[in-house]
Amino acid sequence: MKPNIVVIQADQMAAQALGAYGDKAALTPNIDALAADGAVFDRAYCNTPLCAPSRASMMTGRMPSEIGCYDNGDDFGASTPTFAHHLRAADYHTALVGRMHFIGPDQHHGFEQRLTTDVYPADMDMVPDWQRDLGDRLQWYHDADAVFTAGVSKATVQQDFDDEVGFHTLRHLNDRVRANRAAGEDIPFLMVTSFIHPHDPYEPPQEHWDRFADVDIPDPAHPQVPSPEEDPHSHRLRAMSGFDRREPTLDEVRRARRSYYAAVSYIDDHVGRIRERLETLGLLENTVIIVTSDHGDMLGEKGLWYKMSPYEESSRVPMIVYGPEHLVPRGRYTNPVSLLDLMPTLLELAGAPGDPAAARDQDPAPGGERTTGEGDLPRYGMSLLESARREADGRAGPEDRDVVIEYLAEGTLRPQLSLVRGQYKYVICPGDPDQLFDLAADPKELTNVAERPEHAELVSRLRGVLENQYDLAALEEDVLASQARRRLVAGALQHGTARPWDFVPDATQRYVRGDFWGALQFGQIRDAAPMEETS
Repeated sequence: MKPNIVVIQADQMAAQALGAYGDKAALTPNIDALAADGAVFDRAYCNTPLCAPSRASMMTGRMPSEIGCYDNGDDFGASTPTFAHHLRAADYHTALVGRMHFIGPDQHHGFEQRLTTDVYPADMDMVPDWQRDLGDRLQWYHDADAVFTAGVSKATVQQDFDDEVGFHTLRHLNDRVRANRAAGEDIPFLMVTSFIHPHDPYEPPQEHWDRFADVDIPDPAHPQVPSPEEDPHSHRLRAMSGFDRREPTLDEVRRARRSYYAAVSYIDDHVGRIRERLETLGLLENTVIIVTSDHGDMLGEKGLWYKMSPYEESSRVPMIVYGPEHLVPRGRYTNPVSLLDLMPTLLELAGAPGDPAAARDQDPAPGGERTTGEGDLPRYGMSLLESARREADGRAGPEDRDVVIEYLAEGTLRPQLSLVRGQYKYVICPGDPDQLFDLAADPKELTNVAERPEHAELVSRLRGVLENQYDLAALEEDVLASQARRRLVAGALQHGTARPWDFVPDATQRYVRGDFWGALQFGQIRDAAPMEETS
C-alpha cells in the first residue's frame, strides 16, 4: 500500500534553533520526537535563501536560475512539473494548506486542492532593481524595525493565518478518511502544510513567550559584522534593511531572539497536533512526515538578521523524515543534501516515475566515486532516502555530492553563488572577494581562507566548477532583463481595472445540507465496532 505523505514546512525556521539539531534552549518536543524515531539530515541546505524562489526550486527540483524564478516578485511557469503534478499523476490526492508564495496566475501548481490563500500577494509587487542604490529603499524591503519592535502580540496577521492553516490541516485529515470510506478504498494523499512562523516580524503569542521565562537563550555567538572589504554582501544586506543606521541594543537583541524561539515553539505545537490527529485517525502507521523550512534566520550573528545570506544560519534548513521503518532509514546523516532532494524523495515514496535524465544524473558510481565530472554539478536532486542509504553503506561521503546555493534577489547587485563540497563552502560574486570557509575547523565561518596559499588549488578547482556550470555575465544580463520586464508588467497591471492573482478559497458546502441524514453519516468518523452501551 502506498504511504500517505505529510510535508510540514515552516518559514524562516533555522535548523540551529531546534532541539533536534542540538539547541539546548529550544522547546521543540514534538519535532524532536519525530527526529528521534526518523532520519535527520544534519547538513540540509536551501538552494536560495529567499521564500518564493526557494519554494519554487523545492517544488520543481530545479535550481532557481534554471526555472527563471529569481526573487520574491518572480513567477515560474505553470507548465513546469512540480512534485504535486508527479504525485497527482500517480493517483495521489494532493492538497496544499497554507503558504507557498506562488507568484502569478497559477496558484495551484499541481495541487488538486488548495484550502487557504497565502499571506503575501501573488502579484509582482516585490521586483528588485539591481540598478537602484540600496539606500533608495523599496517599500517591501526587510526592515530593521522587526527587531526593535519584537515581542508578544495578542493577535497578528501571521497568528491568524497559521491558526487557520492548523485548523484546515486537521479538518483535511478528517476529510481524507471520510473520502476513503465513501470511495470504499484507501486513496493515498500528499498534504503540504505550510506555516508563516517564525518569519519576522517576531510577534509570538503570550503563552509561547512565557515558556521561555526561565530559559537561558544564548546571545549571538559572534555579533560583530565582518569588515566591508572582506564581506561587502553582509554590508549590503545591513544597508538594505537599515541596520547600518541603527543598531539594536543587547536587550533588544535578546527580546527578538526570545520572540523567535517562542514562535518556533508555536510551530512545534502545530506539528504535535498534526501527528496526534494522524494517530487518532489510524493514519500514522502508513504516513511519512517530513519537517523542513525554506531557509533559516541569522538572528543577529555577524550583525545580520533574516535570511539572504550564504552563511550557515541563513542557508541551512531542518530536514527530518519520519515514517514506517521499511520506508525511512533511522539515524542521523551528515552528507550534504538540499531542498532539491525533496521532489525525488516524494517520487520514491509514492512509487511515481521521475525524470529519466534525473535518474541518469544520479546513477551510482563504482566505489563511491563522484557521480559527475570535476567540472560538472549535479543538475537534479537525489532522494533523501537514497542519500541516506549511500551514506550508511559507505558508497558516498561528504565530498561525493555538491550543493549549490544561488542568490539573485534584493540585497545584491550581481549574481552570488555558493558551492558546498565536503567540509568547505566557497562563495563568489563578481566584484566581491572570494570567500572560502572550512566548516570543519571553523563552523561559525569566522575566517575566510580563500587567499591562503595552501588553499589556492582548492579555490581554483571550486571556481572552475562554478564557472563551468554558470556564465555569470549572461546570468546577470538575464536577471536584469527579467527585472525590467516584470517592473513594466507590474506597473501596467495597476492601470485600469486591477485583477489580483491571489487565490481565494471557494465557500465550502459543509455540515447539513440537502440529504439530511446522509450529511450527518458522511461527517461521522468512528471505529468500525460500535461502542458498548454503559449503564
